[in-house]
Amino acid sequence: MQPATLGHLSREYVLNPITALAFYKSSNDGQQYLLAGEDTDIKIYHVQTSRVCGQLSVFRAQSIQGIAVPPGDVAQQQQRQILVWGGHSVKVLSGDTIEGLISGQNDNQSLPKGATAETRAPDWVFDGRISPFGDGRIVLLTAHNEVIQAHVDPARGSLVFGGVQSPSRPILYSGNFFWVSKDCVLVAAGTVFGEILFWRCHLGAEKQDPSCEVLFVFTGHEGSIFGVHISPEIYTSTGETLRLLASCSDDRTIRVWDITERREKPEHLGQGYENGISNARETGFGNNSEATEHDDSSTRCVATAMGHASRIWEVEFPQDQLLCQTSNIVEIYSFGEDATAQKWNLSLDPRPVTSDAPDAPSTKPAAELTHQSTFSNHSGKHIWSHALASNPNDGLIIATGGADGKVALIGAGTSHLALRKSSGNGLLPTNNTTDGRKAVPWSLADVVQSFQTTTAPQDTSGSQATPSLNTKPKNAKEAFNRYTFVSDRRLLAATNSGRVFVGTFEDELTWKELILPDEIGQIVFSHALLGTLEANPMALVGTTNGDIYNYDKSGGESLQLLTKVEGKVAQILYLSGTSKVPVTEGDKFVQNGNTTISDGNLRFLVTILRSDKAIIIQVNPSTLTTKHIEVALDPGFMVTAAAFVHGHLLIGSRKGFIAVFAQGQDSNYSPILTIEVHRNEAITSILPLGSRGDQSHNYVLSTCRDGKYRIHEIVTIDSQANAVLLHEALPPFVSSIEGAWLSDNGDSAKDLILCGFRSHNFIVWNETQRHEVATVDCGGSSRSYAWTPRASHPDGFRFVFTKAGQMQVFSQTANPCRALKVGGHGREIKAVSVSGRYIATAAEDTVVRIWEYDSNDRTRLHCVAALEKHAAGIQALKWYKNEYLFSSAGNEEFFVWKINQLESDDFTGLAVVCEAVFPDRTEVGDARITDFDVDILHGEFRISMALSNSTWQTYAYTCKAGFRLLGRSSYTGACLTQIRHLGRTHILTAATDGHIAIYPSTEQAPEADGQTPAKTEILPVVAKLHQNTIKSLDVRQVAPANGNTLEYIVVAGGDDNALGLMHVSFSSQDTSAIAIKGKYIIRSAHAAAITGIAIARLENDSRAVVVVTSSNDQRVKVWRLVGWQQPSGQLRAQLLDERYSSVADAGDLDVFEDVDTSGHADGRGACKKMKIIVVGVGVEIWELDV
Repeated sequence: MQPATLGHLSREYVLNPITALAFYKSSNDGQQYLLAGEDTDIKIYHVQTSRVCGQLSVFRAQSIQGIAVPPGDVAQQQQRQILVWGGHSVKVLSGDTIEGLISGQNDNQSLPKGATAETRAPDWVFDGRISPFGDGRIVLLTAHNEVIQAHVDPARGSLVFGGVQSPSRPILYSGNFFWVSKDCVLVAAGTVFGEILFWRCHLGAEKQDPSCEVLFVFTGHEGSIFGVHISPEIYTSTGETLRLLASCSDDRTIRVWDITERREKPEHLGQGYENGISNARETGFGNNSEATEHDDSSTRCVATAMGHASRIWEVEFPQDQLLCQTSNIVEIYSFGEDATAQKWNLSLDPRPVTSDAPDAPSTKPAAELTHQSTFSNHSGKHIWSHALASNPNDGLIIATGGADGKVALIGAGTSHLALRKSSGNGLLPTNNTTDGRKAVPWSLADVVQSFQTTTAPQDTSGSQATPSLNTKPKNAKEAFNRYTFVSDRRLLAATNSGRVFVGTFEDELTWKELILPDEIGQIVFSHALLGTLEANPMALVGTTNGDIYNYDKSGGESLQLLTKVEGKVAQILYLSGTSKVPVTEGDKFVQNGNTTISDGNLRFLVTILRSDKAIIIQVNPSTLTTKHIEVALDPGFMVTAAAFVHGHLLIGSRKGFIAVFAQGQDSNYSPILTIEVHRNEAITSILPLGSRGDQSHNYVLSTCRDGKYRIHEIVTIDSQANAVLLHEALPPFVSSIEGAWLSDNGDSAKDLILCGFRSHNFIVWNETQRHEVATVDCGGSSRSYAWTPRASHPDGFRFVFTKAGQMQVFSQTANPCRALKVGGHGREIKAVSVSGRYIATAAEDTVVRIWEYDSNDRTRLHCVAALEKHAAGIQALKWYKNEYLFSSAGNEEFFVWKINQLESDDFTGLAVVCEAVFPDRTEVGDARITDFDVDILHGEFRISMALSNSTWQTYAYTCKAGFRLLGRSSYTGACLTQIRHLGRTHILTAATDGHIAIYPSTEQAPEADGQTPAKTEILPVVAKLHQNTIKSLDVRQVAPANGNTLEYIVVAGGDDNALGLMHVSFSSQDTSAIAIKGKYIIRSAHAAAITGIAIARLENDSRAVVVVTSSNDQRVKVWRLVGWQQPSGQLRAQLLDERYSSVADAGDLDVFEDVDTSGHADGRGACKKMKIIVVGVGVEIWELDV
């Protein structure tokens, strides 16, 4: 094998876990930046604008695991330095390098001037700090509880290690420094077996022996300690000074320890680790069976709480803990495997508890640790990194980096109006973006007291302008039970006794009671059409006797009788407003091309109890004149949603149907089409979608209580209306979707916003950008509630609901979280497939993501769809052109996805619908479809599947006819891992025994009774290629030696680290004449299993083949294989290039051509370039030049 020449591969794009974060405040412009460790490189982001300022290569082949930036005031004393570490590798960067990248003076990826060379530490580094005292001293904490001193030698441009000190050498999983003086640091170390060591390290002067002093050893966690953090000094309201230690563990608990050093110093301190814990544990977790003589764990642990859904990786105190005289609350943040960040409040009791334990401090602070809020900004699993910083404008800023490659910010640039109640005079604003943002409770007495105090502050007798304004509830059980929003600034709330109040949102929420004509009893509010900004907002109020009142924007103090219907009003739906309803000629709707022209009227759909008709009430908002139009309903049709869609009236039912109505000659509406969305699951909302440009499409989006939303197109062919399902999606955030609206994201585009319930929470979700907007703990969906979007605020909304007998009001102007960098899968990616336009990836999170890749865009990879239907681990993906995507998984899951393009400006994503689900599962149904191949044969899809039970099967598929079995056979019992079509006549399989088998392809027609034909035993040609499992395979047809044969080259990667090649030939006349003309093996092609392989190109009239491989050794290699066609059988392998890959646990690989238009504004002169995509724990795209 010839050695690599290098230069053929260049890494173009990486989307990997974010393993390190640190805030950096520029000394030049004073702006806040974020340094993000993304594999071997650091990327610099501007916090306010999310702009990528630069990228710096730090290590050669080691991911960055920590970044330490000294405080900003250190820059005034010396040239600022940034410490970076990962594994054994350590490097110190100059602040000038970062400033140069920020200002654009330094080239990206260039060797930083003033940086040290990459230095190897003697052990794995867990934490590091640069002295805040300006002397350039550096300390590192290793995996064996050792503190290593270091400093930068400017003359040599290297990091020089000094003394190593440690009181003992247990194996650590976590560690943290706190620099208390120029020559002293505090060290907290969490061990594998659940112990926490807290000790003081005296660095000492030069040439003096440093010393270590063990202060405390804590036990109590029932798992490994994954995170520890030392707080700054905390000053309580009693004047006491505390220092605390927070820890988190495998046992999902957070513990807070008092590590304050008081005058009562225990005698055993300073005696070393072994003496400090008396009789040390042998193995395992938790407390020893025999109590130690000096056990500080029970007396020093001030609070414990369980949190997160799985392991907790990190915990931290903000450095600025501002306590006031009336509040002793310390904030703590935790970050876990469940991909959430959580806020906790530690409430310190100013009255300490006296302890009688021996060697314990005389007083122990009483405390309670309570959960405040959860931030779910990442997908999949793991928040691997975080950083906290204080900002004068926004307060605390929290950055989190996840396994999904996303960088999220909590609090930065997201000031919003969180309303709170104050002294009965309404709600006052606060800008604390990281608090729990709880909903504010309002009892009926609170509401009455607030407007009485405001309107008549000097009159306490309760006398008002109208005698209907009572000061007390009408009865003990009177409470709020119905709500609606007139606009985003006005709220109507009604009690179960018929009283109606209107709330107005300004700087504060103010209330007044509406004057009602008489006792009207139970009422029904109209539902607002979400997202519509009306010039004349109006709400209707229906009664049991058929009277309908209105309340409009004038904000008067009474309801006005508008009209009357026959019967008891059951529901009022706001059909559409002036921006949605077409103009009418007489009583008929007309359209001008694709533009719906407004007639200025508002329309409401009123349903009547136990009636087979509904009434459309058309209201002129200027004159308040009305007109009634009847809608004929089927018997038992229970209306849950309605909307106008380009002249059609669409009404959703509780049984999961959408009825389409057309207007007749008599101006009334009759059904013309019924769409079954999901039987027995209510349709919760219907949203029309506009077309793009001069296109005319009747798109309609509906949401359903089955947790999915769907997009249909209403088409008319030969005067017959029909509905075509174009898109069906299951967002990850809810168990039921209650509504949808379109939000202007400020970038001349619209985001689709969905809302619904998950357990006891109300969730608002941005489906376009796939992130959570807000979570409100409301108690669940079994209650009265209403919501409305907020004008001019993309992530703003108001939500009102009943909980614990009280009205609760939640208001948000902006999302307290935003994405600094968009991520992808949060689990290991197992499969990838590239079509001409799209890239599909599938991961262990059972999600299939579809991406568009633009090599000319800096963000490059854009997720346009996420498909969540698989319930088992996905095994393989295959495209057919840009029209169909096929996916297979465990439990014999096989799905056919149809790709649709929507000509709509309102929906910018890719429309995908699952067209078919494979039905022909085995009796047990637990086999994995490990691989499959797809092509077109006789106008049908031919799909061959390899199963883990050593069976392969071939089916024909069409949308109309479904799946039809063509043939089935078994191998030897070894699990099949790969399958490929060799033209129309043969099928190739590979298995875990390292053999390749080639079968003649046979077709079987279904039997007369429609039963599946019996399994056919076909004798294959079998050849051994690898020692064990063939994990990856690719096939390419080559030019034959003569016209009567078909020849193929097969390349395979094995679990034996070898690269195999096989030359196959068979006659085009006789399918049984199969010949293996040669097989070759390159041993130790990689240092681990080859999990991805692809043929990039054929050269020299197919006499040479260029192959790309990826492996678990984190290497990508390019090979040129020559001589495999020669009779001598001598294969010559040339390693063209070998590069370190940032993708750990590589799962798959694919090659594709990409059009590069850089430098060509008109597109002329664009060229095609070969690209390689490697997936695993992350995504990596390379450009291949051969």
